Amino acid sequence: MSYTFENQQDKLSQLLGDSNTSTDDMFPLADRKKAINRGEINFARDSKLLKEYATGTVASMEIDVPSDWIETFQLIIDDKVITNKREIALSDWERYKDYAGDIPFYYFWEFSGTRKIKLVGGSGAINGDTYKLYYFKKPTTELDADADVSLFPEEYREASVFYAAAQLLEQIGKTQLADRYRMMYGVYVQNAMADGEKHYINKEYPVPDFGEDDHASEVDIQGKGYQY
Repeated sequence: MSYTFENQQDKLSQLLGDSNTSTDDMFPLADRKKAINRGEINFARDSKLLKEYATGTVASMEIDVPSDWIETFQLIIDDKVITNKREIALSDWERYKDYAGDIPFYYFWEFSGTRKIKLVGGSGAINGDTYKLYYFKKPTTELDADADVSLFPEEYREASVFYAAAQLLEQIGKTQLADRYRMMYGVYVQNAMADGEKHYINKEYPVPDFGEDDHASEVDIQGKGYQY
C-alpha cells in the first residue's frame, strides 16, 4: 500500500469539491501544496508523533538545538537526566550561575538565528561530556513532487489534507464546512497522540526542594531554597 503526495492532493480536491488547479482558479496548485505542507508541520506539532534523537558533546556550555526540533522529551548529559527539573527561566540566571553541583541547569535562547540550550552552573567538567537529546520533530523538507511521501505513517497522511481544506475553505467564507474538516483534523491528532504514546512511557517524578546542597534537609522546604 502507498499514499503519496499525489494521493493527498487528490483527497484535497475531493474535500474542496474542486479539481481545477490552474493559476486562474479559486485554489491554485501552489496554494494547495503550501496548505498541505503547513498541515504537515502543524500535525507534527499537535500530535508529537514524529520522534528523533541527537547526540554529541557539550562545548562552551551549550548545545545546538536541531532545526527540526519541536519539543524536548528528554535531555541527558553524562548519563544524568536533566529534563524538566533542571530547566530555568532566563530571569533566574543569576540565582543559578554559581551553582557548583555535578548537574547543570539550562535555558533555551536564540543566538544569531540558532536556538541553543545554554547550560548554567555545574562543576566545570560539563564541557566535553556526551549529551543525548530525545525530541519530537517536524518535517523540514516540503512535499512537492507527486511521488513524494509524508514522514507520517500512512494512516495519518490525510490529517494534513483536512487541515489544508479547513484553511482554504475558511478563506472563502465556507466556515461551517471548514469547521467540520477542522474537527476531523482534531480526531486525527487525538488518535495519533494516543498511538504515539504507546511506544514509550512518559512519567515525571516529584522533585521536592530541600534547599542548597550544603544545607540539605529531610524536610521539604519548597520555595525556600535554590533547587526547584
